[in-house]
Amino acid sequence: MLQANERAPEFVLRDVDGNSYAFDARSAPLTLAIFFRTSCPTSVYAWKFYERLHNAYANSGLRVLGVSQDNAEKTCNYRVQNNATFPHLLDTEFEVSRAFDPAFVPTGFLIDANGNIVETFESWNSKRLNEFSERVAQRLGVAPQEIVLAQDNAVENKIG
Repeated sequence: MLQANERAPEFVLRDVDGNSYAFDARSAPLTLAIFFRTSCPTSVYAWKFYERLHNAYANSGLRVLGVSQDNAEKTCNYRVQNNATFPHLLDTEFEVSRAFDPAFVPTGFLIDANGNIVETFESWNSKRLNEFSERVAQRLGVAPQEIVLAQDNAVENKIG
């Protein structure tokens, strides 16, 4: 699995609408690429929180990309069921997944504008996601936002 301080590979994938999407790190101050499977219970559980993260920082320069290891129909249904608004890209041939080599899903790679991976995370941990949010805010120079709220009664850990 690629780690912090390694270079993120550039890639081109289609989104669920059939449009070609070329990843270029320079087009956003920070990009979070989250690899997932629609059948993974941990991905399903975490998705609403990734949408919150997207909503919290999209206007400040965080681009969130869901990289699905499933087909367009499953991924489109998943996006709709989870009310997700960030791009969902299709890696049905696993070319990009092999390049990043996540050991589990979901796995996130935070990439800076120079194309360097600055942080990774695997599976689900509610405390870590709020700490991650703080680091994203710091990198973007904005106030941090809590992503997992007390009233969510979120599971602390969930393995992918």
